[in-house]
Formats: sequence, C-alpha cells, structure tokens
Amino acid sequence: MPLAATHVDLSPGLAAVLVVFSLVNLALVLIALVSLVRRPTAGVRFHNKWVWGALIVLVNGIGPLAYLALGRVDAPLDEAVAPWTQRPAAERARAAVELLYGPAPAHAAPPAATADEGGAPAETPS
Repeated sequence: MPLAATHVDLSPGLAAVLVVFSLVNLALVLIALVSLVRRPTAGVRFHNKWVWGALIVLVNGIGPLAYLALGRVDAPLDEAVAPWTQRPAAERARAAVELLYGPAPAHAAPPAATADEGGAPAETPS
C-alpha cells in the first residue's frame, strides 16, 4: 500500500492562532538577527556571534528570546568616544557644524537687521 499524504483539518480558530504564532516567531527571528549583525562582537555574551546566530535560526521561539534576553551585553565605550560625550553641548554642536560645513571664517558675523525707510526692521529672505 503506497503512503499517501494525510490531510489534517484545522478549525479556523486554530489556523489563525498558528498564523499569529508563526508571524511573531518570524518577527522575533528577524529582530534578533538584525541586532546580532549590528552589534559588535564585544557586545555579545561569550563573544561568539556564530553560535548565537545558529541558536536564533535553529531553535524556534526560544532561540531569539534567549539572545534578546541573555545574549546581549553592553559593549565598553571606546576611549575615543568617551571624551566626546563629556564635552559641553554647545562645544559638541559647534564641532559638528564645523565637521559638516568646515570652519567658520574669522570675519564672519551674524547679519545685522537693517531698518527700511519706514523705520521698521527689514525682513530677512526665507
């Protein structure tokens, strides 16, 4: 007697629950994988991203949750980054503007508002 594929009838409610759980599991896998790829190796417990990746993909439901709950650790701040965060906000903003637009010329001053003939301040063009 040949083996035939069996057909299982699912109630609509059970089918909906299975679809919801499958979508939640897929979302958890994607979130965990993106987090794993973006995180430096120092930010992963046991410093082994391959093992965590296999756990996330192969162990449905528990793998992504285990990584998100236990596998991530705070990576130490680089010494180059730490001084930047300890500078005053105005100095950091000025440094960011200079980085984007270059240093400001020494003779540059903010434009002064001039009065038109009627004595009212002139409007600046937008």
